[in-house]
Amino acid sequence: MAGKFTQHVFNLGFSSGRAIHNLLLDARSSSAHWPSLSEVCSIANVDISSDQLPSIQSVFTYVVTFLSQLPNRYRIWWWNLLQSDPLHVLVETLLIVACIALVVLQRRADWRFSQERKKGAPTDKDIEHLLKDWKDNGRKPLVSRKEGTITARSGRGESKYLEVGSGLVVDKIEGSRLFLDLELSKEKNNCKLPESVLNFATLDYIATSSSPILRKTALDALKHYGCGSCGPRGFYGTIDAHLEAEEAVSNFLGTEGAILYSDGASASTSTLAAFAKRGDLLIVDEGVNEALLTGINLSRANVRYFRHNDMKDLRRILEKVQQQDVSLKRKATDQRRFLVVEGMYRNWGTLAPLKEIVALKEEFHYRLIVDDSHGIGTLGKSGRGSLEHAGLKPMVHCEILTFSLENALGSIGGMTVGSEEVVDHQRLSGAGYCFSASAPPFLSKVCVQSVKRLQGSLDEGEDEASNFDDMKVAELKEELKKRGLKTAGKKAELQSRLREHDSEPAAGSELAGPALLDRLRENISHLYSTLTNSSHPYALKLRNRLSITSDPLSPLLYLRLADQEATGRTRSEQTLIMDQIAHHCLVNGTVAVVSTGGHVKKYLQLVPEPSLRLVASASHDKEDVEVLVKALGEAVESVLVHNASQME
Repeated sequence: MAGKFTQHVFNLGFSSGRAIHNLLLDARSSSAHWPSLSEVCSIANVDISSDQLPSIQSVFTYVVTFLSQLPNRYRIWWWNLLQSDPLHVLVETLLIVACIALVVLQRRADWRFSQERKKGAPTDKDIEHLLKDWKDNGRKPLVSRKEGTITARSGRGESKYLEVGSGLVVDKIEGSRLFLDLELSKEKNNCKLPESVLNFATLDYIATSSSPILRKTALDALKHYGCGSCGPRGFYGTIDAHLEAEEAVSNFLGTEGAILYSDGASASTSTLAAFAKRGDLLIVDEGVNEALLTGINLSRANVRYFRHNDMKDLRRILEKVQQQDVSLKRKATDQRRFLVVEGMYRNWGTLAPLKEIVALKEEFHYRLIVDDSHGIGTLGKSGRGSLEHAGLKPMVHCEILTFSLENALGSIGGMTVGSEEVVDHQRLSGAGYCFSASAPPFLSKVCVQSVKRLQGSLDEGEDEASNFDDMKVAELKEELKKRGLKTAGKKAELQSRLREHDSEPAAGSELAGPALLDRLRENISHLYSTLTNSSHPYALKLRNRLSITSDPLSPLLYLRLADQEATGRTRSEQTLIMDQIAHHCLVNGTVAVVSTGGHVKKYLQLVPEPSLRLVASASHDKEDVEVLVKALGEAVESVLVHNASQME
């Protein structure tokens, strides 16, 4: 077959060469009359010497004759080729026709598209009308009033409306209180709101938002670095503050390295997608959060889910995979395999049994990925997270540890820690690292200071000293005016005066280290015990109406409707009740809590029941807990009891 093909190619080349040779011979002997070179030059007003004229004339005659005879000779050559190799001619003709058709059809499609754009384009009158409507009415709401409102009934049976998802506009956070921007909040909510409310809503576990030292760190770094970083980490977006944050967290957790992402959610998403690829196997707890599930989808790996925190079901799945390996004669090392869990589950408030998970991981030869966004800074003796709480270590028992910096550490972004191999791999394979602008450097400085705060080694004076040394005299006097101090003196005296003043603020008034974590644990324990105290007058109103589903050690407390209240009610009805209770607590009890039924049901493998989320913080005290329990008791009684009586 190959010999015949070679012979065809040879015949084609030989016939083509012979046809061209004959064409040149015929063109040279042709007697057709064409204008001479002298005539052409006279027409074009070109002067040519008599010595050059004969040679140029012969070349000119040859070229003109060749071009005139080319169409006819090409027809003869093509006909001979058709007789010798018709298949070649057929394929060549089809390709030429296809190319012409594509060009014509594309131009026609472009013409039709331009005509459609002209038909759909608004006229000048339409544009003026749209602009006038925008100025008069503004932007339309994203959802209608019917879809975007919930009803909360007061004790007198009056209906008040609060838009779901519109949220409240927070002006500032001071200690355990949220101060609301009433003007902006009134535009979104048709009800009277208090100026400040008790904060049991934000994930500010160790009161980083109201820390004076962290605020000053952020302000000083903002003056030094500016706001943004202006590029991804790999493209002029890496600043010394980012490297300091990675080193501080890596040293704090005892790992070889750390990689900083600019978004908390993209840290876990990008990390998982960087290591798991098509063909790999992920064994995932069905209760993981949306960020991990997004990374799982992006990885395109094979996924199997086990029941939430059910180690028997996890073992069943692992043994089933092992049996498939035997039947397929496949080695466990032929496929990359990971267990994916959260240290503290964001949507459940439960803790993963990491000791049992690590034992199964080692027995069946898997790698472990843990998202500890809500465990870092809250669990463990020194706040190192759920691994420390379980007596485990990163790199030793957990290959990949990822977490957000936006909760306990009060910064922006997320980190993944582990071995140098784990970290370096993500610098080229982590999508959130490669393609997103890096985190603002002043917030990375806050991360460094937050780690020091957890360690109990805050050193405010050193940072201030270097900052004062860089200031000019006018800037020093301005700082002295802000502090109400004298502005007279030389530059050295002004710097000394500022250092002495800033060293006086009570370092002991701001908790740090073990004392800070002990305060958080005391508040968690007191909140849990008060809510479950059957002798408490307001906690008694919650009995048999709301039940706690979270772990007693978790700062995330979830309250759902008790079985007798939830029976016979749809999910939408339960969500509405929780929204009403949260609204009553906000308006009447001046306490901010979160109703989760309306915003946790998308993109989850296992959707939790509608609940109230309470967040314990180190900024709370026993009086705050009493106010919360009272507000909850009154809200539950108002919503459940009065609504039940009205239905009857």
